[in-house]
Amino acid sequence: MRVISGYLKGRRLFFPEKKKGLRATKDVVREAIFDSLRGWVVNKRVLEIFAGTGALGIEAISHGAKEVVFVEEDREAIRCIKRNIENLNIEKSCTVKKGKAEQSIEELNNEKFDLIIADPPYDYPSGKIAQILKNILDMNILDNQGIIVIEHNRRNLLPEVDGFTVYKEKFYGKSVVSFIKVKKQGVEI
Repeated sequence: MRVISGYLKGRRLFFPEKKKGLRATKDVVREAIFDSLRGWVVNKRVLEIFAGTGALGIEAISHGAKEVVFVEEDREAIRCIKRNIENLNIEKSCTVKKGKAEQSIEELNNEKFDLIIADPPYDYPSGKIAQILKNILDMNILDNQGIIVIEHNRRNLLPEVDGFTVYKEKFYGKSVVSFIKVKKQGVEI
C-alpha cells in the first residue's frame, strides 16, 4: 500500500498483516476522495475516525492539510498509524488518539475541524453512524464550512441526520463515498 498522490506520492504505508476486520480503502477510492478535495484541504485541520492504518489522514497531509488527528481503538492499528507517521516524518502534523469514535468525538468538544473522514467497518450499524453524526453536530467540532466524508458499504445506507445534507455521493463497486455538509437554518452551505 502506498500514498496515492500529493507530495508524499509513492511512499510506502505499512498495513497490519491479516488483521481481522481491518480493510484498506482502495487506491481508486482514496484518489477520488482527494481529487474532490484537491486544493481545498490545504491548511485545514482534519479528523480521521476509524483510522485503521491512517491512510486517509496521511493522504490529507500529502495534499497540504495542516494537521490530522487520528482516532482508532485497535492497538495494532494504532502501532501501524504511528509507524506510518514516523516513516513519513510527519510527526509534527499528526496526533494519534486511542478510543472509540463515538466517545472520542465527545472528548474533542473544544476543537474544530475542517474535514472529518470516517471509514467505519462495512458492518457498522447505520444507527451508530447516525449517533456519530449527531455527536459531531452537538459537540460543534465541524467548522461551519467543513465537510464530512464517509466511506460505507452500498448495502448499509447512510442515515439522514437533521442538520446535515449529503451533497455528493460516489460509487465504487461495494463502496460508497458520501460527502456531507452542515445545514444552517434549513439552507445548505
